[in-house]
Amino acid sequence: MRRPNLARDRFENGRPVWVLGGVLAGVAVILSAITLVEVLGVRGVEHAQLKRVEQLRAQRQRLQQAVATSNRQLASVGWKKLQSEVDTLQDVVARRQLSWTRMLADLERVVPWDVRLVSISPGAEDEGGIRMQLQAVAVSRDAWLSLLARLFADSQFSDPVPEMEASPASSGQQGYTVGLKVRYWPEGRP
Repeated sequence: MRRPNLARDRFENGRPVWVLGGVLAGVAVILSAITLVEVLGVRGVEHAQLKRVEQLRAQRQRLQQAVATSNRQLASVGWKKLQSEVDTLQDVVARRQLSWTRMLADLERVVPWDVRLVSISPGAEDEGGIRMQLQAVAVSRDAWLSLLARLFADSQFSDPVPEMEASPASSGQQGYTVGLKVRYWPEGRP
């Protein structure tokens, strides 16, 4: 048997290469396994997201159909009639909320002693005021003008506008018959 001459032949130690290759192969297998687990996890999330997208699309379709149905129903509504009914109801509610006692007390404070109110017709306004039409009989023209001046000066009333004036000679009555429109503000002018 021949013995190798180690001095003459090269000695190659392949063990470190094999160890390094084995370690790298192990790391590659571990990283591949981690990647595979992550890919499978991501695919599960992706499938869940795709199901959610389909659910949302179906919900969107249902909502679009509901909106179309509602739009068809709203198109058949008589808006002008509805608006007039709403305005009428608002006027009724405002009249119910009107404190006649307070309004009459404020009028009594403003009306001079020589003017007698014959008619009061209130109507609500959007801004919170109340428009009133007043009919009165005044002893003299000065009493009538005094009422007008007091309405201008008082903080509960604004914008008095005379509509009609009839003297005793033309109307055949004992005093001046007058009519005016005025705004009444229960809480004071804004």
